[in-house]
Amino acid sequence: MDRTTSHPSIHTHASHRQTHLADVQDYIPQEPVEPTVSAGLGMISRANSRADQQGQDDTIITGTEKVEAKSHYVFRFLREEKPLPSKRLAGLMLAVLFLVMFLAGWNDASQGPLLPSLQTYYSVNYLVISTIWLANFAGFMTSGITNVFITDAFGFGIAAPLGAAMQGVAYILICWGCPFPLFVIAYIFNGFGLGLQDAQVNSLVTRLENSSTKMFLMHAMYGFGATVSPFVSTAFVQHVPNHVYYYFAVSLGLALATVFFLVVVFKGRTDSQIVGKRQMEIRVNNDGTTTESDPAHKENEGSGGKMKQILKTPVVHYMAFYMAIYVGVEVTIGGWATSFLLDERGGDNNSGYVTSGYFGGLTVGRVILIPVTKRLGNHTSIYVYSLFTLVLTIIIWFTHSIVANAVCFSLVGVFLGPMYPIVMNVVVEIIPGELQGGTIGWIASLGQAGSAIMPFMVGAISERYGVWTLQPITLAFTIADLLLWFLVTRASHRHVKSIENHKSQHKGTKDSSETETESKTPANNGDSLGAANERGTRSDEKDQA
Repeated sequence: MDRTTSHPSIHTHASHRQTHLADVQDYIPQEPVEPTVSAGLGMISRANSRADQQGQDDTIITGTEKVEAKSHYVFRFLREEKPLPSKRLAGLMLAVLFLVMFLAGWNDASQGPLLPSLQTYYSVNYLVISTIWLANFAGFMTSGITNVFITDAFGFGIAAPLGAAMQGVAYILICWGCPFPLFVIAYIFNGFGLGLQDAQVNSLVTRLENSSTKMFLMHAMYGFGATVSPFVSTAFVQHVPNHVYYYFAVSLGLALATVFFLVVVFKGRTDSQIVGKRQMEIRVNNDGTTTESDPAHKENEGSGGKMKQILKTPVVHYMAFYMAIYVGVEVTIGGWATSFLLDERGGDNNSGYVTSGYFGGLTVGRVILIPVTKRLGNHTSIYVYSLFTLVLTIIIWFTHSIVANAVCFSLVGVFLGPMYPIVMNVVVEIIPGELQGGTIGWIASLGQAGSAIMPFMVGAISERYGVWTLQPITLAFTIADLLLWFLVTRASHRHVKSIENHKSQHKGTKDSSETETESKTPANNGDSLGAANERGTRSDEKDQA
């Protein structure tokens, strides 16, 4: 840096010393600043140098002027460095993340048992009632497109409560028995809120210590919410069939509780303020070469540029469309299983409990199959679980026993359960760190879009041909998902091979500590919510020394 042109005069610095020292502390918050002119000049020089190299600090000092640098966070408190959460606070944060997923499962599983009663209340057929899923689709796609921009502007601590609040708005519109057009519009808010929360929570959990297991457990909480919900919604169907919309008042209470805990526990923190900055990682370029990169230096890149990179990556689209079909199948079964048993198997109002069995299987599968998945590996597990799903779907199709169908629906839930968290874990393996949040948001939102469009398709087809078509449709889409996953597997294997080649080429060129730090894959980047404070303290002491 040219000291002659870049540094302010001593006289000028002395007149603005306090302002400059405050700016310097933004760059190096852990370094003690001695209030002298010479120390101030040295600190300003280093601050300017870091700002030129990284381009991500709040301000840059040039001459006697203070020039604002670009930052994607709107509010200043989002750009401040904060102590990482204590172990106790970390546990509370994880519990709130589980609550968010519980609410998502509660929402998705309630629609199946309520659907016949809502049709009666609004006097509409299968096709018309299915428009609520089109409205959900509009909300999900909106959240998928805007997630990167919202996250870059406000961070997790604001974006996640916003999503829960949008869900609350939807329930406010529905819970008093509103006219059908408003009922449909409410699902736009519902879809946007669900998509935004899903993206935020999945992205944050991938950065935690032991993220793979936590991802499975978090999605088991989704299954738990989906298991409990049909018991409550079926009770409304049985006891207040003419006012089933009162059920959504219970959902509103859960949504408001979720907003409250997100605000109180996270206090507006960004993901970096929760788990720390990302560490060095190995990046695989488009031409197959590898380089070492620091994702933290690229976090402040423009949101539009990040979204372009995400949309230009083929494997992202493979996983996104895989997820759209998978979540579509998962929610379609949960939404139409009750109608299937009523119309095709001669069931009664108790058929709504089969939905609880299905989502109960989803919950159990995401817990008991954790060791199986780790032993088989992510990709092989998808193939094995999909094969079992295909066999069980065929059995349901050709077996006309309500009991046998109910058992098979539960087993389908067991084998479908692990697939969602597996995909999230694969994203972290092969996508660069600074793009992981946006990629997970896009994939999760497109998955939720699938959960909207596929139930609508089943409703439209069932209106003409009958709800028995649920099984052949499930069969066809599961096969399509297998073909998509083959493309994901091929891309993932190329990525892993490139990483291994990079490690072998650089083996022995660095000492063991550098290798351990810089060779981490994205799957192990995140600090634990509860165990990072000691590491942060030791790092501060080292910097001061």
